[in-house]
Amino acid sequence: MLAILAALPLRGQAAAPPAAPGPAAPGPERVVVGVYVTQIYDLDPTGGSFTASFWLWTRHRGGDIRPLDTIHILGAKKVESEPTITMVKAGQVWDQKFFRAVIPYSWELREYPFDEHNFVIRFEEGAFDSRTITYVADRGQSGIDPEALGSRWNLGSFRFDTELRRSPTTYGDPTLLKPESFSANGVVTVYAERRQTVIFFKLLIGAYVALLLALLSYRIKTDQPTLFSARLGLLVGSLFATVVNLRSTEAVLGRTPDFTLVDKIHITISVYIFVAAVSALISRHLCERDRVALSRRVDNISLIVTAAILLAMNVVMISNAVISK
Repeated sequence: MLAILAALPLRGQAAAPPAAPGPAAPGPERVVVGVYVTQIYDLDPTGGSFTASFWLWTRHRGGDIRPLDTIHILGAKKVESEPTITMVKAGQVWDQKFFRAVIPYSWELREYPFDEHNFVIRFEEGAFDSRTITYVADRGQSGIDPEALGSRWNLGSFRFDTELRRSPTTYGDPTLLKPESFSANGVVTVYAERRQTVIFFKLLIGAYVALLLALLSYRIKTDQPTLFSARLGLLVGSLFATVVNLRSTEAVLGRTPDFTLVDKIHITISVYIFVAAVSALISRHLCERDRVALSRRVDNISLIVTAAILLAMNVVMISNAVISK
């Protein structure tokens, strides 16, 4: 067995040119490979990763290679696996192995919670190059469990492809002059959309309640200092509630350099509360000049105009997030 393995070229190892013409060398072992994803979980925007559990299987002719024992999950932060199960059926070696891997992922959350994602798992042959092993995708049997992402996600599509991956290195082989080698690769792509209705309501309920309180502040008269103070106090409390609600969403999503939809709505509400405070100051200024009736008209007009603008802005922001999916 050791002699046979020693005769197989490793990744990056060039085959020595024949001294004289002879019979054609046998081609690489065509390994049928398939994958079934059982779960995608521990979705971690803060840590920039997700965890996937999946079965890999291979079928090939000979017993001189063990593709699942030399496979490598590309870029994984952590990989755990069960022992390989090997059987011989219909003249083929059939191997199966279960993996759990923490996969790095760059989360795009600007449209959260109306976001969609492509979760990608890549693996490659880690010992032998393409002159020894190539992959053939078992697309007919590959797939994903319908409940792999749980009830908060809609699975859109599953795709499994195989390819040859070029590496600009000889992996230290001193006999190669050209820094290049090829290895068999498999790429799993799972497209999913978040089910957003309940999550959206939970994330923004505090901010929208604060907004309603800010709207009610327009109904507080400012002709008396105590009422004016109460109106400003209500606005300050609304602003505080908005900021606290924003912080709670950051605990769920993590801090990102981009403005998410949730961020934009919170900022819009905060600006509206500031405008309501300015309107209260104008109303109080008019009352101090004995123009109470004009003060009430300004409050009523400000309430209608600012509420209409804020409603329109919310509709536009949410519609853009939904349409951009």
